[in-house]
Amino acid sequence: MPVAKYKPLFLIGLLLALASCERPSPPAAIEAGKATFNLTSYLQGQRQKLEADKPMVLKSVATQGREPEVVETMDVDWEDELAVFEEADLSRPSMQEYYTRQEQQLEDGSVAVAYTKREDAEPQVHFLRLVLGPDGKLRQLNASLQDQNIIFFSRRTIELHADPQTGDLSGYSVLGVQKMIFGDSLRYEVKANL
Repeated sequence: MPVAKYKPLFLIGLLLALASCERPSPPAAIEAGKATFNLTSYLQGQRQKLEADKPMVLKSVATQGREPEVVETMDVDWEDELAVFEEADLSRPSMQEYYTRQEQQLEDGSVAVAYTKREDAEPQVHFLRLVLGPDGKLRQLNASLQDQNIIFFSRRTIELHADPQTGDLSGYSVLGVQKMIFGDSLRYEVKANL
């Protein structure tokens, strides 16, 4: 049989194969032009500034209902201190499909953007709310994070405040509980003001 007979079928098959290899369009969770605030970039910039400026920090740490231990110090490991807030960054496109997004204009001209996890999704960040000033600078962050596997459970509620004029970090808090499968729950609270 002549090969020329099968050439059109081969070309159609090749076109179908190429079409199936196209990149899928990104999830439509974020409307066009509504970019997500890059929290990691913001925190890296703040970390560099804080490491250079070495501000005095009033920090309290409490565990299991004990009296908080309060310290005033300039010696802070900012990479470690801000790591939990980087976990709440949803600016990566791969994260968008797990959340619904709501935006609200506030009376002072700032915008509150809330991300809530979809019911069928199990990401680490269950809720994130950002308040951005009219200039696009971060003013406040609230988030709920949860990790769980067969041996470990952790839930944290985190909050971060920034100076409305400069957008620089002014305070933060972490309220959490963690439990190993064969141990007791440990509740803790960290608060810091700059």
